[in-house]
Amino acid sequence: MGTRSIIVKNISANMLLQIITAVGGFILPPLIVMTYGSATNGMLASIKQFIAYLTLLEAGIGAASIVALYQALAKQDRPLRNRILAATHHFYRISGSLFAVGLLILAALFAWLTHAELSPQLTFWMVLVMGSVNILDFFFFGTYRALLTADQKTYVISAVQAAAIVLNVAVSYILIKSGYSILVVQIASSAILISKFAIFSAYVRHHYTNLHLHYEPAHAFKLEQTWDALTHQLCALVIFSSPLVLITIFLSLKDASIYAIYALVFAAIKLALQSLSQGMQAVFGHTLNTDADLARYHFWRYERAFVCFLGWTYACTALLFMPFITLYTQHMHDADYHQPLLAMLFLLVGVVENIRIPSVTMIMAAGRYKATRPQALLEATLNLVCAIAFIQWWGLPGLLLGALLSFLYRSNEMLHYNAKYILHLPLWRSYALAGMVIGVLAACVWLARPLVNQFAVPDFVHWVALGAITATCLALPFVFIFWFTSRWRTA
Repeated sequence: MGTRSIIVKNISANMLLQIITAVGGFILPPLIVMTYGSATNGMLASIKQFIAYLTLLEAGIGAASIVALYQALAKQDRPLRNRILAATHHFYRISGSLFAVGLLILAALFAWLTHAELSPQLTFWMVLVMGSVNILDFFFFGTYRALLTADQKTYVISAVQAAAIVLNVAVSYILIKSGYSILVVQIASSAILISKFAIFSAYVRHHYTNLHLHYEPAHAFKLEQTWDALTHQLCALVIFSSPLVLITIFLSLKDASIYAIYALVFAAIKLALQSLSQGMQAVFGHTLNTDADLARYHFWRYERAFVCFLGWTYACTALLFMPFITLYTQHMHDADYHQPLLAMLFLLVGVVENIRIPSVTMIMAAGRYKATRPQALLEATLNLVCAIAFIQWWGLPGLLLGALLSFLYRSNEMLHYNAKYILHLPLWRSYALAGMVIGVLAACVWLARPLVNQFAVPDFVHWVALGAITATCLALPFVFIFWFTSRWRTA
């Protein structure tokens, strides 16, 4: 299968997954808020973030395994492949056991932390039920996910996950409307998500011959940069999981619900952007080791498409977000969901954070975990310190301001590192592309906002119509940027 075909399959399957994930993510929260209250919705969002911290026990195993597998798969060295997978599986099982113990401790602590707003018994069992999916992920799927990712078959993962999400949303919706408790709904949801592991196992066993995961300590493969990869995962989880944790500690579950509703939209946008990078890490991982010029060629085309798509997406979001929130939360009356300042900060954070995704993809493909570890630690420290200070002064806006400051530093650093130390490309090119797209984005929003505000949006039908017109008009300047930058030199 050619490189272009692989890229198209991976991106298409992942884009379908992200669309289904986004749509599914928007269906249930309003129903949960109206049925069980904003506090329960905030609880669910916070539990997911607390559990995300516990997944640090993966200790960078998956990331280190993927990098190690590139060479074994390229050479079709099955004995080496099996040694790498055996070592990966061994460490995943150890991490899974530790995760199970940590989950019990987390369930008790979270029940105590939120006892003033919700039943401790309910919270305790919700943590255990939601965490059960992760336990089985450690024991049964982590190793296979590393293999499929390194072998450029993420489309398989995306397809199965998409089907599981559709079934999960449908069953959860029926159970909620039928009056079942939130605990019963979550048990059914976890059971559906767990069932996908059997499908992955069957696929891998069928498509990979002579595969075994028997771990022999005397001949075990040593996964390089495991702790360096762990550092990056730790920093990422501190940055992306800490907001709801800090909101739960310093504010309230209702504030957590407000943040979670806004984050739904921007998480969907991030997923759409990441869908363009799905499978690219493996492509770059292979081409960096075989043809550096080809890697540079593919990266420049990818970066141009990605950054232009980012600009167009966030320009549309800036104009359509508040009308959407007004419609989406029109039946949610137990918390203030209309906060334009919060929306603006989410937008700024999203642009600054996601513009580095192409560089992150290349850094991971090159396995530069150790070299970029100090910068990751500095970003996480800056983010956490600013967030803790600002959230106590300015609430939710302060939390996002802390994130913005840390992302300004790290995104700039990643663009610089990738251009100078991995691809050896002119530094000006990525900066010029980013500056041009951000400038056009700001100009489009400034010029179009008065026109968009003239349209009444009484329902989602009118919002979709407004969105279609807005998206079509705003696409033109970003298509021009993509064409114009294709004339720039690539070396």
